[in-house]
Amino acid sequence: MPDTLPVHFNRQERHSLEVPPSFETADSFVIAVRNHGEAGRIHIHLDDGLPEIASIEDTNFYVQANGVTEIPVSVHGTDHVFGKIKVVSGYGAVTRWIDVEVTEPDEDEGVEVDEDLAKPQPRDDTETESTASPFAERPLVPVAGLGLLALLVAVGSAMAFDSALVALGALLVFGAVIGAGYLLFE
Repeated sequence: MPDTLPVHFNRQERHSLEVPPSFETADSFVIAVRNHGEAGRIHIHLDDGLPEIASIEDTNFYVQANGVTEIPVSVHGTDHVFGKIKVVSGYGAVTRWIDVEVTEPDEDEGVEVDEDLAKPQPRDDTETESTASPFAERPLVPVAGLGLLALLVAVGSAMAFDSALVALGALLVFGAVIGAGYLLFE
């Protein structure tokens, strides 16, 4: 998650700006402008050494009433740079400067990966035996049980409702179970 530079807009009075005196980051960051009043526009400008390694898509931003506008600042370089961000509201009536220090990113030591991880590992059959389903080797048992259950429900329904349509459905279920049994034993 990128660092966040907070900016408060319209908190004290119309067009007022409250910014921290300085900000430090090692990567891209977000300027979060929180508006405490009426909607308005602010202008953001990168100054001094900051434009050499950072950029923003636009410089003029509309901030909705009582809303938050997040302005992404992309840092392209890895150099240690000092610069300034100029924040302006009220069409130049209020200007604030923020000193920005972009530090070099920490060099992650990373994770060393052993070359043995690239080679296929031998399988441990004791694990697969203990975690395998008891029906994995004999699928006939659950299939036959479900087929018998389907036949019992179909025959019971045909007897209970005494309807030709239900009897036809029971015959279709019987045919499906016989067909599945044939495919299972094939």
